[in-house]
Amino acid sequence: MASAELMRLWKLNQIDSGLLDVRQRAANLDVGKKIAAELAELTQQEAEVGGRARKLSADLTDLEIAQKGFEDKIKRIDKQLFGGTIVNPREVENLEKEIAALKRQRDASDGKILELWELLPPAKEAAAKIEVKLAEKQKQLADRKKAVLAEKTALEAEFARLTKMRPDATKGISPGLMAKYDSIRQRGAGVGMAEVTKRLGCSGCGTVLAERVVVSLKEDKVITCESCHKILYYSEGVV
Repeated sequence: MASAELMRLWKLNQIDSGLLDVRQRAANLDVGKKIAAELAELTQQEAEVGGRARKLSADLTDLEIAQKGFEDKIKRIDKQLFGGTIVNPREVENLEKEIAALKRQRDASDGKILELWELLPPAKEAAAKIEVKLAEKQKQLADRKKAVLAEKTALEAEFARLTKMRPDATKGISPGLMAKYDSIRQRGAGVGMAEVTKRLGCSGCGTVLAERVVVSLKEDKVITCESCHKILYYSEGVV
């Protein structure tokens, strides 16, 4: 099997690989971008569909208020006409004309109110359906953010644990081998070693190792893969 120094280096490599994995997982955390995009689309739909329903409802309220105003004014003028206080023919004629105009306005308003009574229910129903979808998507995003926060906390704890282990893991490794390992890590996206597979291949790149390389590994020599240049870790055979 590998020498004690290479075994220590391999343990260090496992720590560094763990740190690299934590960094990658943290960088790739799904914060719900797709859900947020769907939520934005639903919000836009709600603004359009819900906005239409709200406008129809507001228009209906305005018309009903105006309708009541017409009715109240007509009753007030009727009271003046038939109360015996107005006897001048011209004044009577003017009030009758005003009542006629008010009734025309009231009748026109009646038509619009009837139309809105037909349009408002389906508009409200469509808006309600979107509101349900919007609420579901908002909850989905909130749940995703909560899950991400929990995952982020766990990753931070794992990163702290591995970081704390690293100084002790470097002990017993010669400066020369350490420098070689760090140099390879810098060039190899943070990975400095690769294990030799049972089929005598490099686990880093899959290259099948030459017999002379395997012999050198069994002789406890520090060998790098000819393809990916990582330090090879061989844990079987005679040193």
